[in-house]
Amino acid sequence: MLRLIAIILFSLIISAQSAFCASYRVKDIIIDNSDKVVVIKGEGNFKVQSIQSNVPIPNASGDSIRLLNNISAFTISAPNRYVIDIPNASLIGGSRNYKIKNSKMLSNISLAQFSANPDVVRIVFSVNNASNLSKFKTYTNGTDIIVQYSPNIVENSIQYKFYTPSGDSDKNANPQNTQATVTYNHNDNTIDIIPRFQTKYYLSRINQNSDGLILRGIGSLSFQRVSYNQDNTIASLILDSATLASKLDNKTYNIPSSKKNIQATLTINKLNSKKVKLTLNGQNLKDYRFVVSPDGQSLFISHRTYVINTAFSSTGAKINSYKFTSNQNGYKIFDFNFNLPATYDVFELNDNFYMDINNLSDYNAALFEQTFKSADTKIQVLKISSDKTRYIIPIKDLNFAYANVESNAKSIKLCFKKKTPSQEEIASNSNSNIINISNVEKPKTEENINIIYVPKGEDVKIEKPKKIKENISISSMKKVVIDPGHGGMDSGAIGGGIYEKNLNLSVAKLVEEKLKKKNIYVYMTRSKDETLTLEDRVNYSNEINPDIYVSIHTNSTVQEDSYGLEVHYFKDDSLELAQIVHSNFASEKNLKKWETKDRGVIKSRFYVINHTEAPSILIEMGFISNLDERSKLITKNRQEEIANSIVKGILEYLK
Repeated sequence: MLRLIAIILFSLIISAQSAFCASYRVKDIIIDNSDKVVVIKGEGNFKVQSIQSNVPIPNASGDSIRLLNNISAFTISAPNRYVIDIPNASLIGGSRNYKIKNSKMLSNISLAQFSANPDVVRIVFSVNNASNLSKFKTYTNGTDIIVQYSPNIVENSIQYKFYTPSGDSDKNANPQNTQATVTYNHNDNTIDIIPRFQTKYYLSRINQNSDGLILRGIGSLSFQRVSYNQDNTIASLILDSATLASKLDNKTYNIPSSKKNIQATLTINKLNSKKVKLTLNGQNLKDYRFVVSPDGQSLFISHRTYVINTAFSSTGAKINSYKFTSNQNGYKIFDFNFNLPATYDVFELNDNFYMDINNLSDYNAALFEQTFKSADTKIQVLKISSDKTRYIIPIKDLNFAYANVESNAKSIKLCFKKKTPSQEEIASNSNSNIINISNVEKPKTEENINIIYVPKGEDVKIEKPKKIKENISISSMKKVVIDPGHGGMDSGAIGGGIYEKNLNLSVAKLVEEKLKKKNIYVYMTRSKDETLTLEDRVNYSNEINPDIYVSIHTNSTVQEDSYGLEVHYFKDDSLELAQIVHSNFASEKNLKKWETKDRGVIKSRFYVINHTEAPSILIEMGFISNLDERSKLITKNRQEEIANSIVKGILEYLK
């Protein structure tokens, strides 16, 4: 009886072992066309996930062996091979060899059922050089096994699509470098395969910086445009062709910030086998940026005010060339080529597409103007700090198609397509108030920190880039927002058939021109007759984060004999600005020459000077309702003199 029980127990143990042995099934090998990564596709799961193991080169006496999630990874010399044994696994489809073409690292990969009872599947990588064995790293997301065999994962692949409107596939973004032929051992069938990294980005870990999160992985980041809810408290970003370590799935992280009033969280979820969703929760989430490192493997998420003050490289890149092409099918392509890998972020706001190159010290103003001066779609370039440059493309009349980047990040291509007439009509009906936002942040004087990688409704008028003198430090230059009051459907006050909106714009443009000659960065809330809400103007200024905000208006009253000059402020930090500009604008010389009077510096709760974050003033340059003063305000000479006095006051304050 005891012998019978022992036999039964032994049989049960063997059955249990056999059942356990079939717990993982190896399906195939996916070869990355960049010649850097191989993915072993499987069914089933490992108990422990997302652990990395580096395998050293063995010495002459023997091989080195380390365990990774119950997987044995070891190297063999003469011939040079990297071997992975997967226990408790069975191979689907039979043993085969993959002959690798155009690879600098590999000549062959073999996949076989190495043994049965115990079940072990073996993958052998035949390596061209013994020194390359130390470069192998093995990861797993719990189902697939990722083998990396180069420190720079995507250095030699041509291009990958990093930003798309909807995540739709684009055949132009799938060039092939590495090729392979697979031969099945059991029937000697030979098949040419097209290597393509089915899951081309593997998100393996999250690091917290003092002011942001760094998502790190291997492969090539490719993501869809960010979507926001109505009140800008939830933002969603989809990583295409991506998977993640299971330990990260459904996890929420605080996005660190040194400022108490800036708080947000990031939640990571696996949508399916090829998509990862990033969800931000907080306030004013359009102020957050998603910065891609030059190797395409890290994504830094942080508030824009921190990004603008962070050094992402110790060496600034420069522009090698620009190129613009437009074809008869309506496609417009902008090419940017750099001498060094670029770190970049992109976003869309108020009918503009923005691309920030966060390590571009010289955008080559002369070449930029020469290349794009005849382009039918105007593009603007701005230096937003000493090491950062912003490119702005108005897309009111364009559909965004895709953005490609060379994997060495030395070339970025942006593709747009002109909207059809019906699309333009829809866009016009849904966007009555258009504003050209440059979204420039003000640099701080705090020490920069290297974060991402080591080493460190109408056509918008876009001004031509101004070449900066070599002896001017771009980081020390000041930024001023000029707001010509009213505009478009809002005419402002009307006197004698003269519209206030036109007077305001005329003087504002003179102020803009004169400040630019003094190497001041000037941003106009409007450069033409267009309708803007008060909120538009405030948001515009707060995005730019200028040194000062100046709103220009013309006064009016039912009492036609009222006349004179006023300067208004509301916030305490704006009083000094108001006093200095007033002393120049309403000087005794001007009062006498203009035959007017000083109505003083007035504290007023006007919306724009109440809600703008920068020191802000509103200038009333005379009364349009007064016949005598109006007749002088419409003259070119008076407008020049008013502009000169305002500029003089602004420069005195900024100094």
